[in-house]
Amino acid sequence: MPLLFALVGGALPAVGEESSAPSTPVVAMTFTLVQGEAGACGPGCSRWIAAEGAILAATPMAFLEVSQALGGEKPPLLIHSDGGTVEAAMALGRLVRRAGLPTIVARTDRSGALPHPAVDGSCHGACLYLLLAGTERAAAPGAVLSIQPLAFPGPASDPFPEAMQTRLTTAALVRVRAYLDEMGIDPGLAGYLDGTRYEGFFPTRGFLDGHAILTRDP
Repeated sequence: MPLLFALVGGALPAVGEESSAPSTPVVAMTFTLVQGEAGACGPGCSRWIAAEGAILAATPMAFLEVSQALGGEKPPLLIHSDGGTVEAAMALGRLVRRAGLPTIVARTDRSGALPHPAVDGSCHGACLYLLLAGTERAAAPGAVLSIQPLAFPGPASDPFPEAMQTRLTTAALVRVRAYLDEMGIDPGLAGYLDGTRYEGFFPTRGFLDGHAILTRDP
C-alpha cells in the first residue's frame, strides 16, 4: 500500500492503518437525494443529500454523479461516516466545495412516513476532511465527532523505525496543510493531526468552534 496516497482514517482505535480483523464489513459511502417535509433540514430546506458509509477510492466519483444532477441546487450534505481513506476524503471534499454545499454531521432517519435528519450522527477519522469542505458546517446536537491524527506505525509484527514514521507523517501533513488552506481552515488545526505528537481524541464544542470546524448550529 502506498502509504502517502492511501492514508486510512477510521474510528479512534485504528491509527494510520486499517485493522487486520475488522468487526464489521466496510460499506462504501452512498449519496441519496432525500425529500423530507418542509423545513426538515432547516428554514426553507426540505431536501438534502444523505452521505452514509466509508469514504473509499470510488466515493468521489459516486458523489460527482449525484452532484451533476443537482442543476445548481445546493442542498446540505448530511454526513454519517466512521471514516475511510484521507486521500479519497480530500478528493471528495474538493468536489463538495466546488458544488458549494453546506455540510452537517447528522444521520438520516427513515423510520417515519418521511425521512428526517436525526438528532445524532457520527463523523470519525477521514470524515473530518469531508466535513471541512462545507461552505457552512454544523452538527446535530447528539452527533459524535472524533479527530484522528495521521500516524504510520507499520505492521504490528515489524513496526517502522521511528525516523521513518516521522518522515511519512511529515510528508502526509504537507498534503493535509495544503487541503486545509484550500478550504480556508485554521492552519493551526494541522498540528493536532500530527500522529507523532497526538493521539485520537473527541474534541469539545469549544475546540470545534475555535478552529472553525463547525461554523453554525444545525
